Parts: sequence; structure tokens; C-alpha cells
Amino acid sequence: MADIQELLTQAYQAYYAGNYCEALSLYYKILADDMNNSVNYYNVGLLYDTFREFELAVSYYKKSIRIDGSNIRSMNNLARIYIDEIKDYNIAQTYLDRAIEIAPQDAEAYNLYGNISLLKNDYSIALEYFKKAIFLDPNYFKNYYDIAVAYYATGNTEEAIANVNKSIELNPNFDKAKELLQKLK
Repeated sequence: MADIQELLTQAYQAYYAGNYCEALSLYYKILADDMNNSVNYYNVGLLYDTFREFELAVSYYKKSIRIDGSNIRSMNNLARIYIDEIKDYNIAQTYLDRAIEIAPQDAEAYNLYGNISLLKNDYSIALEYFKKAIFLDPNYFKNYYDIAVAYYATGNTEEAIANVNKSIELNPNFDKAKELLQKLK
């Protein structure tokens, strides 16, 4: 069997080259020899997430958390799946609460909380979470897009336009932001 470090390098290279099936195969080989590494389970979860096989992704993210109870990336990805795919906001909030408890400066958790509030049409709470996410990570384009959506929903077109423009400035290829800007004009 190849050295684990060599397999990890190959798996990372395959993943970043877009060869997801090859990366998954390599991670399974890695897990056969290294079953106590939270990051490897996270990476398998991420691959299943990419394949839109959410039940398997959830399973691997949970395994990652069982090994390392402070793996906030797994917690955030679980929350996102529970928000977007499973539509169970209470379970999502449980993972987000834990992520924020462990890493109170984690902008992604606040962004995800904002999205839950947005889906519940609780715009004032959504705005507060998105503002916190922007404060913690002022360079992440999606924070500005999401707050623009919340402002749009409240009828605050001026703030919506300003924030969607900031989102596009940070990521000129973000088509959803461009579509929202067209709606706003």
C-alpha cells in the first residue's frame, strides 16, 4: 500500500483537478489505514456533497465530528445540507450553535443562521446575522449577496443594490448576484 501522505497528495490533486471519483477512491484507501482522522471523513463528505449524495455526505460529516468534536467545517456543511436539502432548520441550528460555541468568530455559521431567518421570512434577524457575518469576513462575496436579498425582501432597494454590487465586486463571476442586480434596477 502506498504511503498515506502520498495518497493524500494524490487525493488533493485529483480533487482540485476535478477528478472527484478518483479522489473518492483515494480517500477510501486512506480511510482503510487511517480511520481516526476527522479531516479525511470531512473530505469524503465533501465529495459526496459535490455528487449531491446528501445522505452519504451527512454520514461522513457526522463521522468527522464524532472523531473531532471541534470540526466546524463539518458542522457548517451539515447545517447547510439541513437548511437547503432536508429543510430541517432545528437540526441545522443545533450544528450552528455548536460551531459558534467552538468558534464564535466563524462567519459562515452566522451566514447560515441568516439564511435560516431569511427562509422563515424573519428579515430583521436575518439582517443582523448577515451583518455579523460581513463584520467577521468582509471579503466573502456571498455574505453581501445574502444581505442584499434580505434588504430586497424588506424593500430597501438602495442597501440591496449597494450590497449586491459589493458581492459582484468581490466575485465578478457570481451570476446570482448579477441576476439580482438586474431585478433591482
